[in-house]
Amino acid sequence: MQTFLFDIFNRYKRFSENLDVKTVLCNKTWFVFNNSGEREIYIFQENGKLKISLNGKVTHATWEYIPANKSLIISGNEQSYMVHAAYVDNILFALQIDATKEYAFLIDENNKQDFLPQSYNDIKRYFQIKEEKQIQKEEAERKEKELKQLEYVRLAEQKRKEEQAERRQEKENRIIQDLQSKATEIKYPSGYIVLIGIVSFFLGDFISVFLTPSRPSFGSYIIDLLCCIIILFCLFFILGIYFLKKIRTMKWKKKHPNDPVNQYL
Repeated sequence: MQTFLFDIFNRYKRFSENLDVKTVLCNKTWFVFNNSGEREIYIFQENGKLKISLNGKVTHATWEYIPANKSLIISGNEQSYMVHAAYVDNILFALQIDATKEYAFLIDENNKQDFLPQSYNDIKRYFQIKEEKQIQKEEAERKEKELKQLEYVRLAEQKRKEEQAERRQEKENRIIQDLQSKATEIKYPSGYIVLIGIVSFFLGDFISVFLTPSRPSFGSYIIDLLCCIIILFCLFFILGIYFLKKIRTMKWKKKHPNDPVNQYL
């Protein structure tokens, strides 16, 4: 398995901090990248066996996953070495040789049609593209977050203004209602209304006696008398209210020329 010095790999490790190595490795055929032109295949089995094919020649090795430090021990006929899972996606799996900056790159055989590097620069370019996409994604997420924050602030400010406007409107409505009530009390004081009603009733009665003509029938006379009383009562009452309003409004405005209630009188 050929390894390569990869000085800038640290910034890519964040892509695979929670890597489940056993799930990723097993039941797949891994093409090992090298620049020698040889075809090297690794097949990790769940029982700890490892089959290595180099240009069709198969050798048998073993592998073991160490959860304590998330490392792999790969043992062959001649030597054993420890590697750490550094990065994985649906195409490429990078293994770091312990205590070095050297990495081996394994490509999923099923997906190598999407990426089959011909040189070490292809590997570096692969990660550069990943980094660019990640930066673009983070920038888009940052902008989206900023837009959401701005929208939240805008909506909060709009709600605050609407609440202020609603409170102002409620206050204005209360003031208007108070002024209208006060204007009604000025124009039509309850004591005067009762007095006008009493006076209108007696005037209607008194005048109706003289205006109602005599009838042969007493019943007809009473009906005519009542009709006359009602008509005269309503007439006197309406006239009394009208003049009461006029007189009291005039007196109030003369005495209180700048009072806000005047617009409702």
